[in-house]
Amino acid sequence: MKNWMKLFVVWAAAFGLYSFARIEGSIVASTLWWSFLVLAVYWTLFMVYPVTAANVSRRVTTKRLVSGQTMDVELQIERKYPFLVGVVTLEETPPENLAHMTEPIVTPVDRFFRRKETVHYEIEQIKRGIHVFDRTRLHVRDVFGLFDRMRTLRLETVVEVSPAELPFDLPRDEQVGGRGEQYRRTRTYTEVANTTSGVREYAAGDRIGRIDWKASARRGNLMTKTFDQEQEKKLSLVFVPSTTAGHEEAFERSLSLLVGAIRQLERKNLPFELYVIEEQVRLFHLPDQSAEVGHYLLTATPEAEGRLVERVKRNLPQQSGNLILISPFETKWVRELMHETQGNYHLYTANEVTT
Repeated sequence: MKNWMKLFVVWAAAFGLYSFARIEGSIVASTLWWSFLVLAVYWTLFMVYPVTAANVSRRVTTKRLVSGQTMDVELQIERKYPFLVGVVTLEETPPENLAHMTEPIVTPVDRFFRRKETVHYEIEQIKRGIHVFDRTRLHVRDVFGLFDRMRTLRLETVVEVSPAELPFDLPRDEQVGGRGEQYRRTRTYTEVANTTSGVREYAAGDRIGRIDWKASARRGNLMTKTFDQEQEKKLSLVFVPSTTAGHEEAFERSLSLLVGAIRQLERKNLPFELYVIEEQVRLFHLPDQSAEVGHYLLTATPEAEGRLVERVKRNLPQQSGNLILISPFETKWVRELMHETQGNYHLYTANEVTT
């Protein structure tokens, strides 16, 4: 039965009790009539007075959100005037892809709150992505549970959940290919050029091994070899976001490896370029495009592997430096890509399964 129909029944009963009290004329009948009149007025005020006209605000108390964490949500409800109510609840439905849970979250509010009340709830094991809370529902019941009122409030809160960072150690100097977490070693991506650029007169403190004895014999004075300055190898970080249905966890782990690789390279101040092998290969220059990389990490989705080698060969410059490749799996396409790659490559995968 709808609320207005219930209210009609209440006042019909009140009128019947009034008529009974007038006819009976007893104290009991009068007491019953006045008692029910108080209840009828209360229920009428409950329906007329804006008990649901409260202000509700939402705040995510965790400042940096990472996938797998527990998110704490704070709801604050405030009303201008107090009113006697029985049950007050705030109901929210989390964004579809935020967590495994899909059931609405019902949070009770202290029924005796006067002006302002703050409640909390938690969502466990949140997932990567950009999620939007768009509404909350305020549900109010009277103290007898006969009437209830509901109001839906439009409250938009955008939550950005970044991939978790997995430990990532750069490989050794020797050329190796393997799976990410097996490599707990470091590497400095520099090599000393052995090309002699000329000679100069020997100076105190020069290494004996750098003396050019032939030039010294010709000139009758000790001469020291000079070399080209130490050159830094070019380093490319390549991410292949390709996987098949049912392996979303491996894809998420590969994203976490990518985050770990970027953080490790930034900590060591090593210049690098990031290539993402999608339908159109995307190139990111870091640190200038850190914001673009952050947005990609929030919104990345798996890609099909078709014509992977052709895409890379067409867009990835040929170079003799180092290439770190991160992929959910070591597939035949990835192996073919490695076969075509010049220079040193190091493969990191998020899963032990090889396809």
